[in-house]
Amino acid sequence: MLRVEGLSRRFGGLIACDEIRFSVMPREVFGIIGPNGAGKTTLFNVISGRFKPSAGRVTFEGRDVTGLSSDKIGRSGIGRTFQGVHMFREATVRENLRNAEVIARRHNPVAYLMRRKTSRNVGYDAICEAVGLTSHLDIVAGNLSYGVQKMLGIAMALVTSPKLLLMDEPVAGLNPSEKKSAGLLIRRLRDEFGITILLVEHDMPLVMSVCDRILVVSQGKPIALGTPAEIRAHPHVIDAYLGEDYEFA
Repeated sequence: MLRVEGLSRRFGGLIACDEIRFSVMPREVFGIIGPNGAGKTTLFNVISGRFKPSAGRVTFEGRDVTGLSSDKIGRSGIGRTFQGVHMFREATVRENLRNAEVIARRHNPVAYLMRRKTSRNVGYDAICEAVGLTSHLDIVAGNLSYGVQKMLGIAMALVTSPKLLLMDEPVAGLNPSEKKSAGLLIRRLRDEFGITILLVEHDMPLVMSVCDRILVVSQGKPIALGTPAEIRAHPHVIDAYLGEDYEFA
């Protein structure tokens, strides 16, 4: 579904991403892990069109989307969540969901309707039930707890009917119970909604439990790619990121 070939991004003399290569299969949960400053969010920003790459190529469903604007990337079927909370704070949950859908439809109604037609066409009720927002629909978003606001951000991405969802640290700041629920949600998005997931996350128990494959980056460079079991035992990953005494559970 997604292919990243030799992707690099420079900021002056700083190389944030350096020759990164990987591919993501349909309905795969693909994780990207690494130390702070490894270039993970920059990689997301390049794939989602917020930054243009300095070198390399990105293809989505066989189409070259390298360097396209974030609007055009979104219209192609790639959705995105963020580390923090992005929402209309003075609007209710229901209004936030409607606004997100209206914005997606307004940018390109034909592309939006075609994507809805060919996707699972998941409605508000199913999305709200999946992310735990059913009882919060008429609450002003700014009055929600941080954990529920994070779930609202995911729901706002889902109402645009993405085929591929980029999730940037979805459990950052959540309590253990909320993290467990988020892990179940990620699996459900893949298994029931048919959405492919590209996940950046520091919570290793979550990553190891939900991801089919994992890419490890350090100082902007890829250092390992494999299954959770392979990554757990990879000596370069242990040296660069986890440490010998790291516990996964």
